[in-house]
Amino acid sequence: MIKILGIDDFSEIYNKRLVNDFPESEVKSLKKIIDMYKKDMYFVYGYYNENGELAGYAFFINDRTKDTVLLDYFAIVPEKRSSGIGSEFLGKIKEKIADSGNRLILEVENPEYAEDGPAKDYMIKRIGFYKKNDMNLSGVSCNFYDNEYRILYAGEFMDDEEVYNRTHSVYLDFMGEELDSRCLFH
Repeated sequence: MIKILGIDDFSEIYNKRLVNDFPESEVKSLKKIIDMYKKDMYFVYGYYNENGELAGYAFFINDRTKDTVLLDYFAIVPEKRSSGIGSEFLGKIKEKIADSGNRLILEVENPEYAEDGPAKDYMIKRIGFYKKNDMNLSGVSCNFYDNEYRILYAGEFMDDEEVYNRTHSVYLDFMGEELDSRCLFH
């Protein structure tokens, strides 16, 4: 079951899980997330099993026009991974976002910039997961806070210019003027 979470619930997930599930260089401050949530530019879903236990979570950024949603963080709790829950949760997310009239985009670490080894293998596996779940890999990539990303999207075809425009709009709303010094699309 998907639940929209309030500040207390998503702050607990942030502090207990998110900061451990993602590299420090990718983790935005909780203060920034809460500030954006209060401006209706951020929301969080929790995914719970039939016993009411957290199975996964997804943090999202809305853009200013509210027609594009960026999946900012997506994770399944470690003990529930590799059981199909990730695909199930992502499928439900895609349905909810599409039903609301929005387009879903996400960023994933770009393995082309990683050294050979387990980290690169995991990046490739992550892209494979999203592609297996009908996410489309665009030709758009960016360096954001010194992390290299590829941009994926759900739904009907978007050319790279549209993917770029939507991604840039989300980043601009979230970062403001700081965007130009922190993000390079290529």
